[in-house]
Amino acid sequence: MKFATLGVVCWLFVVTCFAGPPAPSIIPQPELMQVNAGTFTLCPETFSTGVPAHATTQILVDSNSFGTGQYLAALLFRSTGYQFQIVTNNGSNAVKGVILLTTQKGKTSLGAEGYELTVAPDYVVSRAPAEAGVFYGAQSLVQLLPPQILSLQPVTNVPWIAPCVYIQDQPRFSWRGYMMDESRHFFGKNEVKKFMDAMALQKMNTFHWHLVDDEGWRIEILEYPLLTQVSGWRNGWNSAQNNGIDFGQNPRVSSATNGIGQYGGFYTQNDIREIVAYAQQRHITIVPEIEMPAHCTSGLYAYPQFGCGWPQSTYVMDVTSSQNVPYRKCLLSLGTDTNSPNSGVPFLQNVLTEVASLFPGPYIHCGGDEVIATGDHDWTNYPIDSNQIVALGILATNTNIVEIKTAYQHWFSTNMSAFLQSQGKTMMGWSEFEAGGIVPNAILEDWETGTNSFAVQAATSGEKVVMAPDVYTYLNYYMNATNWAQGTYYPVGEPYFNSSNSVLTLSNVYNYEPVPTNLPAQYVSNILGTECAEWAEYIPSTRNEEFKAFPRLCAMAEVQWTQAALKNYTNFTQRLATHEQRLAAMGMNYNGTNTIAIGTWGPTVSTSTNTFTYDITSYVKSAGDINLDFHYTGGPNALNIYSTALLVNGVTVDADNTGYAGYAGPKPGYSPAIGNLPYFVLHLKTFVPGATYQVQATCAGYTGTSCSGTIYMVNWN
Repeated sequence: MKFATLGVVCWLFVVTCFAGPPAPSIIPQPELMQVNAGTFTLCPETFSTGVPAHATTQILVDSNSFGTGQYLAALLFRSTGYQFQIVTNNGSNAVKGVILLTTQKGKTSLGAEGYELTVAPDYVVSRAPAEAGVFYGAQSLVQLLPPQILSLQPVTNVPWIAPCVYIQDQPRFSWRGYMMDESRHFFGKNEVKKFMDAMALQKMNTFHWHLVDDEGWRIEILEYPLLTQVSGWRNGWNSAQNNGIDFGQNPRVSSATNGIGQYGGFYTQNDIREIVAYAQQRHITIVPEIEMPAHCTSGLYAYPQFGCGWPQSTYVMDVTSSQNVPYRKCLLSLGTDTNSPNSGVPFLQNVLTEVASLFPGPYIHCGGDEVIATGDHDWTNYPIDSNQIVALGILATNTNIVEIKTAYQHWFSTNMSAFLQSQGKTMMGWSEFEAGGIVPNAILEDWETGTNSFAVQAATSGEKVVMAPDVYTYLNYYMNATNWAQGTYYPVGEPYFNSSNSVLTLSNVYNYEPVPTNLPAQYVSNILGTECAEWAEYIPSTRNEEFKAFPRLCAMAEVQWTQAALKNYTNFTQRLATHEQRLAAMGMNYNGTNTIAIGTWGPTVSTSTNTFTYDITSYVKSAGDINLDFHYTGGPNALNIYSTALLVNGVTVDADNTGYAGYAGPKPGYSPAIGNLPYFVLHLKTFVPGATYQVQATCAGYTGTSCSGTIYMVNWN
């Protein structure tokens, strides 16, 4: 027999009140759940200080389930303070006083990820045909326990009990994903792991990692060190503010800067291996994305010789007013001569060879989107590519730049797919990479809708498809329709401009059906599943990323796992109330905190500078950021906000400068120009109990006196 224990940790204590056993409230909704009489007690409510005590409950595992046993023991120890001994034994029968994790006698009809979970008064069994199912059974057990079980530190006075149930469960889709964009804004290892923990809790199994795009290169490639040394950082377009964060975001929302003030960061190959191992323990496959042949500005910034504008073009990652989002000169040359120092394809193949060695999963995403939309004519003007286009015969059947670029990209994608196949990987690409035809041996990720969607065409051709239509899955879209539907201003608490000004509500996500209605039944199995994407141009901090993701990612988890006939939005929102407590226990910035109005301005404002003071004492409970949203509500003019300040007992402890709120552009409340977002971030480093806290705003009317709005404290950062 094998034993495993956890090491001693520093002890922190939180007293929490809890009344009665929790009602079953699992997300995603299981396929079958029968609630039985009685409860199972995991361990005592309190533990003695000093040396951590062993729980009387053991975790019994078979050889296939040892990793899940370690995962569960670590999670339970963190919140209960008890060490759960792991014992390896290949027996398949329930044992009194034991949590049994086993693949013995699992129902093969449940598939590789299905499971049975039995919670009885004196034992628990998670049984499945494969370890992934055992792991998901353990996740359901965790959700049957009080939400505090997910706390990051020991808690006391919580009855660690779960209702007795029998669950039989399996997923609807094999691909249950979430995409994190770290090219635009760098979040770091801890945030990646935190999201993986939340994904695992919700039985999501695919982490799509957008590591390369125009604004940053985030993965170390040993053969090309400048990709991270140079393109892992950017200076920022506003030199007056040295705003290296870009996209008009307030540089105070993030500390991801280096010693000379550049914004960014990257992952070393050792970092990648560490994160891959973390994902594997949670049965999450990582799909790295290396954008090509467009959205390659970051790569060309470091190695411009691979761009088809070489040597005349200068590549700049920083987002400027003249070189705006989302398009710029970003096309890579598709020359194939391995002896040429300017051929882009050998460069990409060398990069992908290293990427393939780091990620054990079967897929590498190669982007392929918006190649035509860049508007570049570089391929037809650059000799290496124009000569190659002639040699391939593309000019013989195509007459305009769009047709030529489409055909040339299809040739490139077909060959890159074959190359990745030789590396033991399958290529993935966004909708547009199949505009020129089906790419052999590849997987389509379809983000387009209507006539631009290729999902049905691909699936009926036998190709596998992952559904990610922006209107149902893009978490960077506004989550609330309040007022925006009337064309007046952005929703309260969501000051980050997004490029399409679209709204994606919680119910929109939950009611999404991934299988296209016009797909013939015999091809439905070619729809692997679906995922949410969170594009980060206007999500500059980890706290805001979490705010935008939740609770919509919870709704997507149920879309991915639960059979459509079992879904019920009202029931989901009822279960979500408990799930919110779980996410809060994990330290996730769940979007559930009430937005606080601390003051108003207008309807008439002075064009002379005035300073206004607002008392926020009753709202400040701890150190941290005070986030202010100056929210325009009406009038033809704007409000210039010259500065904001945080006062403690009348003394200024922090200040943030310059912004505006009001009419500026085609819609009130936002500006299409980069660099004009009406939010401010004030840092409170030390909380002083009993002190008076105030916010001051120095402002004046702009272009007139008619402007009104409300100032909110919000939790988006």
